[in-house]
Amino acid sequence: MDEQEFIDQRRKDLEASVAYFAPQNKNERECWVVDAFVQNLGFTPANGEIVSIKQDPPDVAFRDALFEIKEILDPGRRRHAEYKQELERAQNITEAKDLLRSFKPKDMSLGEIYRLCRKEAESLDKYSSDFKRGTDLLLYVNLRHVMYVTEQRYPDTTELEATGWRSVSFVMGRRSGCFYARPDAPDFIRQAVGHVSHRP
Repeated sequence: MDEQEFIDQRRKDLEASVAYFAPQNKNERECWVVDAFVQNLGFTPANGEIVSIKQDPPDVAFRDALFEIKEILDPGRRRHAEYKQELERAQNITEAKDLLRSFKPKDMSLGEIYRLCRKEAESLDKYSSDFKRGTDLLLYVNLRHVMYVTEQRYPDTTELEATGWRSVSFVMGRRSGCFYARPDAPDFIRQAVGHVSHRP
């Protein structure tokens, strides 16, 4: 692949990302989050097991779980606008080296991830207590430059009981876990409490 072909491919990839993150593809992205979550836990969903719920909320059903999905991004980050801006930049580039951007990978502790998830769970007071009691909150942690998670100590997550959700779980890359689950939460979610599962 020569330099121009590389630039052209990058533009095509960015065009695909702009299309994927458009508002009309919200349901597809939510199903992808659930698929990543359960695969990280060691499950391979059968065709048709992950179902986008037409009259949301909740967003997605998988077996006996009903997921409401929220994404945790860096403050001020808007992914669709981000990809559109990068595509506009790529359209004006003539040298492949100009596509490069500085990247400084960061570590984050499981405790820090938990605090972000707890804050998000606590903020969702627009949902009724009855709704939360029968719904599994799934948080997609998508933070720029965070590549590694230190898991030395699993945090105390008892505060999540007060948020009212049936369960509170997270997915981050090839890692999934559940911070809190009531006894009536789906079995596969309760089995994920207290540890982080990794997809090979």
